[in-house]
Amino acid sequence: MRRIVIFRFCCLFLGFILFSCQGQGHKESKPNKKDTTMIEKFDFDIYEKTNKGSDEYTLPNGNTIFSIGFIKDKKGFQYERLSSPSFLTVYKEFYANGNLKKRETYIGENVKVGISRYYDEKGNLIKEVNEDLKFGKIKPQQVLEFLQEKGYINLKTGEGRVDEEGRAVFKLSFGEQNKEKYWIITIIKGIPNTDPKNFPKIGEPPAFLPLHYVMDGETGKVRKEGEENKKTSGIYKTYKGKDYTQEEWEVFEQKEFEKYARKHNISLTKNEEKGKFPPSHFLLEE
Repeated sequence: MRRIVIFRFCCLFLGFILFSCQGQGHKESKPNKKDTTMIEKFDFDIYEKTNKGSDEYTLPNGNTIFSIGFIKDKKGFQYERLSSPSFLTVYKEFYANGNLKKRETYIGENVKVGISRYYDEKGNLIKEVNEDLKFGKIKPQQVLEFLQEKGYINLKTGEGRVDEEGRAVFKLSFGEQNKEKYWIITIIKGIPNTDPKNFPKIGEPPAFLPLHYVMDGETGKVRKEGEENKKTSGIYKTYKGKDYTQEEWEVFEQKEFEKYARKHNISLTKNEEKGKFPPSHFLLEE
């Protein structure tokens, strides 16, 4: 009888231990639903340090806040230029309660890159967008390399992002038309303004006009904006009373040079190897 009581007690004790162990294991496997992510808020301290947006402010990480503002009971915003040699700018927008509303990264002021994030008023992430998926074979890096080849920027130092006045040297736009992707690269001070037709009726004329390059988003082929139109329209040259477009003139010039070359025993093969038209002054000799 005593053995039976002891045996039952042992069974009950072992069962209790097994139940306790199972309970503890289940408790540890429960996910921690508490959100420990800190909600980013508008920094009113920095806002004051910039004299409410009048001055720039350099952060400890080297980034520069060059524009910041807050409209009471409406919204706040902040533009942050990443430290050199980066050519990226981060734009942040805030709700009236100070919580972050959106965070977007730009290159060339207008083109979004990387991951854009959007939040509700409580600070919960509601949407993410991978901006890089819209590009074709030509990515932002190839566009920057083109600008470096032209001598406008230096990718190693970050030079050329802004001028001596702190203004952008270039702007970028990206778009798609008829399923064809393209980049528009604008050099803000690209062309000296010497043509009186570009002068305003009142006030001083700008010293420079913007220069626009159009780059194919798949092949990388580049042309200056309006270059094709100039070849097929408008008077490019007038010769012996006849007007020529640029395209017409190039065809005419080549034919006339071939005549001139044969007459003066000039090698056409040598000229073709150079891949250039000869100077037009030969026409004046006829």
